Amino acid sequence: MGAGWIRARAPATIANLGPGFDVFVLAVRGPADEVAVRPATRDSLQVHGVEAAGIPSTFSGNTAGIAIEALRAATGISQALEVRVVKGIPPGRGLGSSAGSCAAAALAFLKAFPKSRDLGIAGVLRAAVEGEAAVSGRHEPLLLTREPVSPRIALAIAIPNFVLRTADMRKILPPVVPLRDAVSNVGHAAILALALARGDAALAGCCLEDRFAEPVRAPFLDGYAEARSAALKAGATGFGLCGSGSSVFAFAPNSDVAGSLADAMCDAFRSRGHAAIPLVTAVDNRVPSAGLLPPVRAAVLGSAGSRSALDFAEPSL
Repeated sequence: MGAGWIRARAPATIANLGPGFDVFVLAVRGPADEVAVRPATRDSLQVHGVEAAGIPSTFSGNTAGIAIEALRAATGISQALEVRVVKGIPPGRGLGSSAGSCAAAALAFLKAFPKSRDLGIAGVLRAAVEGEAAVSGRHEPLLLTREPVSPRIALAIAIPNFVLRTADMRKILPPVVPLRDAVSNVGHAAILALALARGDAALAGCCLEDRFAEPVRAPFLDGYAEARSAALKAGATGFGLCGSGSSVFAFAPNSDVAGSLADAMCDAFRSRGHAAIPLVTAVDNRVPSAGLLPPVRAAVLGSAGSRSALDFAEPSL
């Protein structure tokens, strides 16, 4: 490892994605976290950027530091590091803020220490998800794959100015769901995956109904009902929560319609007294990290799973 900074970045994500609770995630263009590392005589970590003041700045408290510690333990690499995390993903909004820092940190470590690539994709993921697990809890073991989403599907996102903690939103989930609801989610999720690949925004929107998490989480999101109604009236093909909230998203057939949807959803939040930021974007299918990691086509993660950009979209470097 040289003496200079080595950087990597990871985009924001929309996890859960309607019926794909704890399974589906979209990496989105726009907001991203960047992590830079360089050798040092002792470990240190600084956080800059969006809402940085409220984010832990210690190795043991920050998801980037936890992921790096896990990678060092897995590889036997003991080099002390100076770490800088530049937040572009606002925390507590359901856009994968903690997972983005994990993914960017893992990729920066891989670039800094090429030997660590011997862990393979499954080994890297096991280490990377340690940071997310510390914040949001552990998920079930997963079979992972990455599939491109058609650029014909536009995304409208409204990001309100209040926080919903993922750990809190997981605590309210029911431990058991009725069989008919499970069947509904599985069926809708299967067709949703096909619609996203084909670029059919209308079909994808029809498949966003979630009977697991969204019905119990929506009452905790002030403005959810108003934003949903506004989006559908403005021409959204479908509407849902980003992760566990507080952000919401809608599918649109093109960016012009998406712009109207984003504004309508933000106006709905403002009607409830919450400032909100609109974002018009699309799924980030870029894979500039080719050669750094094996292709993410099918890898079994045998411990905790985490919906990060590293899992499904190989974030930009």
